[in-house]
Amino acid sequence: MRIRKVAVSLGMAVAFTGASATTAGAYDNSDLSIQSWEYNTGDCPCSNSSGLDYTGFKKDVGGEALKLVVKKNGTPVAQVEFHPSDELLYVYDGKNDGDTIYVRAQWWEGLKKEATYWAPGTSKELDMNKVEMGADDDLDEGEAVYFRLYDDKALTDPITDWYDYIAHA
Repeated sequence: MRIRKVAVSLGMAVAFTGASATTAGAYDNSDLSIQSWEYNTGDCPCSNSSGLDYTGFKKDVGGEALKLVVKKNGTPVAQVEFHPSDELLYVYDGKNDGDTIYVRAQWWEGLKKEATYWAPGTSKELDMNKVEMGADDDLDEGEAVYFRLYDDKALTDPITDWYDYIAHA
């Protein structure tokens, strides 16, 4: 298991907005931090209880799982997980403010493919969207997948840099 804290360029106004493409300005440049954990799932089952939930990863020899947690002043407000055993992507919004977080995924299958995922962004305490990427987006075994988090539907206000790892079915 590799645990690394990811430095994030916060030279932008950061807010989690929902249906609109504009920034709500809920957060300033200094109150967000990102933590990421990558797991070699050949060594699993394994778990991580930080963030918005208890996350359990299944054994998948050669796979690598990813968990990203966005914190505001040390409190988790959003989370993204990739589970390679079933090619599942989970997007969580844990800030009960009617907005959400957007996740952009990129990979190559001859040509560059892209997809955007988000949590519903309701007034619930915790919103979650579970996507079976293998069925929806046909990830090939061992395909490199890149993720970036945004606070707006138009994908003009990034929260993170791009993250990459190798996804295994």
